[in-house]
Amino acid sequence: MNAILRPWQAGDAEALAEVYKRADEALLINIPDDRTIAGARTWLETITDAEAASDLCARAIVGDADRSGRRILGHVMASGIERRHSSAWISYWSVAEARGQGLVSAALRSFVDLLHDELGIYRLELGYRVNNPASAAVARNAGFIVEGREREKLLYDGIRYDTEVCARLSGDPRHRGPRIPFDPPR
Repeated sequence: MNAILRPWQAGDAEALAEVYKRADEALLINIPDDRTIAGARTWLETITDAEAASDLCARAIVGDADRSGRRILGHVMASGIERRHSSAWISYWSVAEARGQGLVSAALRSFVDLLHDELGIYRLELGYRVNNPASAAVARNAGFIVEGREREKLLYDGIRYDTEVCARLSGDPRHRGPRIPFDPPR
C-alpha cells in the first residue's frame, strides 16, 4: 500500500469524519468522542494549534485513493513534548483496512527518525494494553523497548487493563525496516 506522512490540514476534516464513521472497536478507543465533522474540525484545530506552539508533532498517514486523491489511513503523534528533559509521548492508530501490512510500523520508524534527528527529542515513550499484540508489534518494529508494566492502568467499559510501557532513546540502534516518505519531503 503506497502511503506518505504529512502534517494534518484543515481540509482533512471530511476525510477524518469518514474515518470516524467507519471506525471499528480497536479504533474507537483512540479517537475523540465527538465523531461528527464538527468534532473532526475541532480535533484538527487543536492539533494544528498545538503543533504551531511546538507542544506536539502529528502526522497523518495518507494513502492513494481511487478518484478522490488521497485518503487517511492512520496517524502518528508525539504529544506532551517536554523540552527540559527532551521527551515526548507517542501514540498511533490506523483504519482497519490498513492493519497487518506493516504500514504503521513503517510510519512510526519514519516519525521516530524525524523526532530524534530533526526535533532533537531524546526520549520517546509509549504504552499499549497487554492484550493488544498488534500495537505491541508496531512499537517493537519501530525499536521501542519494554521498560515495565502498569497494572490496571486503563479503564474501558468498566474493565481495567494492564499496559506495557516502552521507550526509545535517540542513541538506540535504528530499526532497519522500511519507512514511509514525508510529503512534503524533509
